[in-house]
Amino acid sequence: MKSTLPHWIKHFLCFSCVLLGQSTILATPLSLSKAQQLAIAQSSELKSLESKCFNQSELAIAKGQLDDPKLILGTMNVPVNSFTFNQEPMTQVQVGVMQKFPRGRTLRYLYLQQSDLSTVIAQEYQLMRLEVLRKVRLSWLMLAYALEQKRIILREKSIFRHLVKVSESMLANNKAQQKDVIRAQLELATLDNRLYSVDQQMDVAKADLARWIGEHNAGNADLSLPLRLGSVLPLMTLQQSILRHPILSIEQAKIASAKAGIKLAEQQYKPGVDVSVVYGFRQGKNMDNSNRPDFISAMLVVDLPVFWKNRQNRGLQASLAQLEASEQDRVIHYRDLKEKLSRTYAMWRQQRKSDWLYRKHLIPMAKQYANATMAVYRNAQTDFPTLARAYVRELDVELEGIRAVMERETSRIELLYLEGK
Repeated sequence: MKSTLPHWIKHFLCFSCVLLGQSTILATPLSLSKAQQLAIAQSSELKSLESKCFNQSELAIAKGQLDDPKLILGTMNVPVNSFTFNQEPMTQVQVGVMQKFPRGRTLRYLYLQQSDLSTVIAQEYQLMRLEVLRKVRLSWLMLAYALEQKRIILREKSIFRHLVKVSESMLANNKAQQKDVIRAQLELATLDNRLYSVDQQMDVAKADLARWIGEHNAGNADLSLPLRLGSVLPLMTLQQSILRHPILSIEQAKIASAKAGIKLAEQQYKPGVDVSVVYGFRQGKNMDNSNRPDFISAMLVVDLPVFWKNRQNRGLQASLAQLEASEQDRVIHYRDLKEKLSRTYAMWRQQRKSDWLYRKHLIPMAKQYANATMAVYRNAQTDFPTLARAYVRELDVELEGIRAVMERETSRIELLYLEGK
């Protein structure tokens, strides 16, 4: 059975379905996990380090190779009275090659030194990856925190609008005073000012997040507290994890590079060699009318490391000092990481207790007190300032509670960074 719909209606319906499907895709909320993947994929910092690492790897291979041989072309013993090549028996046209061989195993240790520097950049890439993840998580958290604050303030604002109506109604019945209405309106205006501050926090957090995932994706983030970051590992496990942190891996690669530098400096006490082979073409005849034979020459030039006091010795001492500096830098960074881990873990434990206290006791008690005060106020058994303070206190306790969640999640993000995730 053929369709009776006109063609233009079919096209319109198809086009509408396509647009509807695209809008559905665009409206799909972006999760934190997807945002992290997106930030890693789009990070120019990581792409730059990746190119630098490849550059250093290729440079290490190039540094470990022999220099190109040199071609020797020339003439020798050409008579100046005729400038001919067959007049004198020692006149030659020379062709040869010369090759330079560095001292000892210089090329091997030069390659190892440069290769270790490539490892340094590779670990800097891993460190930057952790930094990107950390900044995305913190920006996401700050945006979710600001959004939760706004939700709480807007809910409290509706309560104060109701309080304005209640105070106006009681004023009409001579059960309240004009100052009660003014106080309610003042608290309402104060909430508007708090909203302005929270909106500013949201704009800043959204700009920070957009730096890594783009404005459109930042505006489409699926925000909620707490974040889904997984459970925290025991402190002893985390202490073992920091030993594999990229910060320490960078210093370990620098130590390896410094050790290769020491070996490289030791090679300078050994002689270097230049080898050349030259073939000399001769023209003309000998006294017995025979052709003059060609000449071949070989030469060995040796570098003699005799001025070692202010050259090789100084270079070796500099390399030893570089190794000592790198080892001390690793100790410093390990102590810093260990101290930061202990401090952050202790903060996380206390913040977890504070969050539990707010959720289980303080927030329910503040709500209960505000509701009880409202009931008493309706019966004209308390004044409006007491009622206003009760609801302001409820707002403050809720905001403090959500701040406790934010601080706990901040510590969790820092622990993930220290864990290397």
